[in-house]
Amino acid sequence: MRIAFFTNCYKPLVNGVVTSIVSLKEAYERKGHETYVFAPQVDGYIDQEKNVFRYRSVNLTKKVKYPIAIPLSFRAKKVISEFNPDIIHIHHPFVLSSPAIMYGKKLGIPKILTLHTQYEQYAYYITPIPEKLTQEAIKRIIFNLAYKIDCITTPSGSMKELIKSYGIKNRIEVIPNAIELDSFRQKDELKCLEIKKRYNLKENDKIILYVGRIAQEKSIDKIIEALAIIKKKGSNNVKLLIVGEGPALDELRQLVRSLQIEEEVIFTGVVSNKEIRHYYKIAYLFAIASTSETFGIVIIEALASGIPVLAVRAPGAVDILTDGLDGLLVDDDVEKFANALDKIIREPELRERLSQGALKTSERYSIDIVSERMLNLYREVMEIKNLNQI
Repeated sequence: MRIAFFTNCYKPLVNGVVTSIVSLKEAYERKGHETYVFAPQVDGYIDQEKNVFRYRSVNLTKKVKYPIAIPLSFRAKKVISEFNPDIIHIHHPFVLSSPAIMYGKKLGIPKILTLHTQYEQYAYYITPIPEKLTQEAIKRIIFNLAYKIDCITTPSGSMKELIKSYGIKNRIEVIPNAIELDSFRQKDELKCLEIKKRYNLKENDKIILYVGRIAQEKSIDKIIEALAIIKKKGSNNVKLLIVGEGPALDELRQLVRSLQIEEEVIFTGVVSNKEIRHYYKIAYLFAIASTSETFGIVIIEALASGIPVLAVRAPGAVDILTDGLDGLLVDDDVEKFANALDKIIREPELRERLSQGALKTSERYSIDIVSERMLNLYREVMEIKNLNQI
């Protein structure tokens, strides 16, 4: 099978969507399928892999250095015609969805759309347009696009219900994101020691880990505030490692200074997908306070590493975690988050039990299993498309 991916983000960007696409792409290729990725150009980055087409791009805003493709390209038309895909898999409802729909219609092939994100939660980035107006426009765009698609997939049941609330009636399948579990199972002691030395971490430090974009919608401020609370309660040797970059970085640094916990919080910057698994292995706990996730692939990475997860009880987290089995779920309240954090730090036996549960839960998200589910969906919609064209 020949599969064309259209995505608004790809390497070298580090986020859950990129991780999901890379995992699927590599799994498909291991199974003998061919893939081609169509994505925006990223300044200064040169692809080392074959079958990647880059559209010219511009940054979203001066502050947000996020590449937005210019979806007009005669060369792209030639590339996709020569590749001659059997199916097009679209990973965003905006920008590159337009040429993807056009090519799919021209070639007479089915189109799958995966909705990874609650896009209306990001409306505040589109300035100076009022946030409410932007949110309604996003819903309308997704609604109109849905009827040009053969099937929509979402990574979680919560996201499926959200999409249905837009009034969309066509087919929606829940297929979770997945990862290569083995790469997170193994521990490289030398790499772990190197990371601890780099950040001056002691052997008895209990490390809370956050991995992801440093942005307002991720609610990292709540994790920082919870750390300040438990420090006042007497929890010692606790460090917060924040991995990633984004527009809220300066604001969070200022918050850390105002709470006088500079010694406890470490901002690492971006860490590559290849290196990130070693950061999970030094962690005592993974923390995520976002309410805007649709799935949270970083949660799966943590679970696969045997790291319990402390999360806010919100879509995404509740689709993966079972409170008290593989992590702790709390209401969206800083005090409650801090109490749960303090509890798991003070009770190592609880942490060990949750760790075992985490490993077991992660088995459901093996890329080998999930990629086959997606391939079966491709085959099904291709068969339906062929029958309709008879």
